[in-house]
Amino acid sequence: MVTESGSDNPDAGLMVQEVTKKFHQLTAVDCVSLQFQRGEVLGLIGPNGSGKSTLINMISGVLAPTSGRVAVDGVTISGQSPDRIARAGVARTFQGTRVFPSLSVEQNITVSAIGVGASRRVARQRTEELLDYFDLDGWRDTAADALPYGHKRIVEVARGLAMNPKFLLLDEPAAGLDESESEALLTQLLTLPQERDLGLLIVDHDMPLIMRLCHRIHVLNYGNSIAEGTPAEIRENPAVLEAYLGRGAEYAYNA
Repeated sequence: MVTESGSDNPDAGLMVQEVTKKFHQLTAVDCVSLQFQRGEVLGLIGPNGSGKSTLINMISGVLAPTSGRVAVDGVTISGQSPDRIARAGVARTFQGTRVFPSLSVEQNITVSAIGVGASRRVARQRTEELLDYFDLDGWRDTAADALPYGHKRIVEVARGLAMNPKFLLLDEPAAGLDESESEALLTQLLTLPQERDLGLLIVDHDMPLIMRLCHRIHVLNYGNSIAEGTPAEIRENPAVLEAYLGRGAEYAYNA
């Protein structure tokens, strides 16, 4: 898919090329390939244990692939440290919140910007913008540990954006959110890719959010890719229905 902000260059974007991860005799991810571009939202779904978080960990440098390659705009980043990958333009959030509990919301966001080399002036500018964008200004001086859970998840996303990434990997950002919080998150994420020329890879079990947010969806099962397509195509894919969504899902997610 080539988006308005994309490119006809086959190396453009974030590319995962035949990536495998083995833990001793266990193959957690087996020769998976995917690619997405800035301005695009790619969903990554599958049953628990299908390799989704392992794949994100390899892209972000938490794990090194056993084989295969991850590249940004044709430049290989796989095997590098997480901080170098972040500086190359790939940021991520985690399944569990990773905020600094004793720091304020403002400080949490600012530290993330400084961590990838932004000056204090630029870090402050990014922080003010993100506090406003996510309606967090009233919480700026609150210690992150004292935030409601839904707000912690939003701060996680803001921290990722403070790194000014080309690509942002969201690992279950809607986990633990109620319906209204999930809807608010969807509204905020919908405009990010085009507004910030940003590629999003999102892992989540919130299927209404995934189906409404993503341009394409990639599906894993037992560490293998079993399908990729538009939300409409994925809803009707027999292998995906069998492995994950369940029969009747093609009707349940038509909203």
